[in-house]
Amino acid sequence: MPDKTPLFGKASDRKNKEEVEDLFREWAETYDEELEGYSYVAPQRGAAMLALHVKDHDAKVIDVGCGTGLVGSALADVGFTDVDGLDLSIKMLDQARAKGVYKELFLADLTGLTDVPDDVYEAAICVGAFTYGHVGPEGIDEVLRIVTPGGIASITVNGDTYVENGYRARFDQLAADGKCAILEEADAEYILDRDINSRIVVLKKA
Repeated sequence: MPDKTPLFGKASDRKNKEEVEDLFREWAETYDEELEGYSYVAPQRGAAMLALHVKDHDAKVIDVGCGTGLVGSALADVGFTDVDGLDLSIKMLDQARAKGVYKELFLADLTGLTDVPDDVYEAAICVGAFTYGHVGPEGIDEVLRIVTPGGIASITVNGDTYVENGYRARFDQLAADGKCAILEEADAEYILDRDINSRIVVLKKA
């Protein structure tokens, strides 16, 4: 196991976009090694869940908050062939590009409207962005916006923030407003070595 740096511990302290960008600029080159050292299994769990709900693995997929591309690699491992990614950090996107698993990569801030047009992707996956101090519940709306009607969005939320930070309430409100249907909710392992779990929520856009 690699030596553990303090950068993982700093992730929960980020309070705004600028602080998140600063963290990932510093962390990009060692992110994979450190997270894998903690047994970070969320990418594999998220990709497996998407594969259960999206049978056409040639569907056009967007990895929202793709970071260094760990989720893209997990999607490739389960057979997805047409995956784009977007992230806030240029440095993280550089690492993702080097993995060779994405067709296109975009710089974008999920806390506002991205430049991605409406109704483009047949499926979306988001693992790691919905947690402490990163993207709030309003980011779920943006994920849905870029998915086609009838498309699938699989969203992983850090388990400790799921209720207290308003994610649960936002999923319920979007469903009540007729924007989507909640197809599945499941507890899932997130970071084994830190005993952190998550909640994966699978939505079908109306």
